[in-house]
Amino acid sequence: MNLLLLAHRVPYPADKGEKIRTFNHLSYLVGKGHNVTVFTPLENNDDLKFAEQLSAKLNVNVVHAPLGNRHVRMLRGITTGQALSVTNFHSAELQNKLNEKIKSEQPDAIMCTSSAMARYIFNASTATAVKAQTIRLVMDFMDLDSLKWEQYAARKPWPLSLIFKREAKLLSALESRVLDNFHASLFVSKEEKDLLHDNPELLKKVHVVSNGVDRNSYYPANANANANSDGIEGDLFNGASPVILFTGVMDYFPNEDAVIWFADNVWPSLIQKYPHAKFVIAGMRPSKKVSELANRRGIEVTGYLDDILPHYQQADFLVAPFRVARGLQNKVIQAMACGLPVLASAEGATGINCVDNEHLIITNTADDYLNAIDTLTNDPASYQRISQGGLELVSTQYSWESENTRLEHILEGTAG
Repeated sequence: MNLLLLAHRVPYPADKGEKIRTFNHLSYLVGKGHNVTVFTPLENNDDLKFAEQLSAKLNVNVVHAPLGNRHVRMLRGITTGQALSVTNFHSAELQNKLNEKIKSEQPDAIMCTSSAMARYIFNASTATAVKAQTIRLVMDFMDLDSLKWEQYAARKPWPLSLIFKREAKLLSALESRVLDNFHASLFVSKEEKDLLHDNPELLKKVHVVSNGVDRNSYYPANANANANSDGIEGDLFNGASPVILFTGVMDYFPNEDAVIWFADNVWPSLIQKYPHAKFVIAGMRPSKKVSELANRRGIEVTGYLDDILPHYQQADFLVAPFRVARGLQNKVIQAMACGLPVLASAEGATGINCVDNEHLIITNTADDYLNAIDTLTNDPASYQRISQGGLELVSTQYSWESENTRLEHILEGTAG
């Protein structure tokens, strides 16, 4: 298959949600012998370096072009009545390169990551060429961005709320256009798919392709370290205080909002009861508000990490106290793969085929978190049960191999 992949961000390094997903898709397809060309805009010099590294690592052709000044891109969106997400990722130079590629070499399929890349397809000359050559179009929405902006609007003051409402409305219209015109659309979970209008004909073109976990990158520190015939052993159950972990890109609003809520509402009571407890916020680009949390007793803000695995393996719990969330939280299934019990809000668990108190614990209030940590800290058997339940869930349901096989069939038009 000759495939063009339009990625809104360079899918390398695989260090955040959409990059992890797209990189694993790309790696699989290349490994299966498909001819893949990546088209991606560049926001800065780091992106250029990452594009070159991606090309070398997977031996793929990466076509790129700079985006230019961000303020100009935002202004262009406002003055032309387009969604800011769309103009933010649109490069006229990259558009021209894509048009030339389609004219000179007919691809079998074009796959876009996020609705923001649909403009490249709906461009007049591109759309004409695609229609004439009957190229299969696949959109990886991942999740419904329009609903994410609605959530933002509900939590932000004016005038940001007004801007976010505008974004939600424009993206919703774009999503509908994509659903009508693309041959197939992908979502990361059944929950995201179920948010669509109940149109039987439209839903035939909509597929769930979930995320997976690379079990070579995420695994327990020692498969036998947590349990023996007598129960659990380890620091947590020998008088030490719990180590609580949160991971993610820390200038991303849902992540920032989650850790600040936890630090304000849960941590004061937790640190009072467990004076030596630690709350580790691990991830790149911490915002000013997140960085300031490190001034509080017991809270550590790491910034960028070359390897997140040691933090998963050294923690006692992962918390996912989201109030704003879409799609599927990679951090949750990664923690499960490391044998780490997860305490998550209903939003944090959304998209994961899990059962409360079997694979993780749903914790929506401050008291929920405090009670769950108390219970698991003082009951080794319960700790082991949740740890093992999460491990088994990831092992049986979150394999990149099976999800990527489904993607391959969708791209080829052979999916049921």
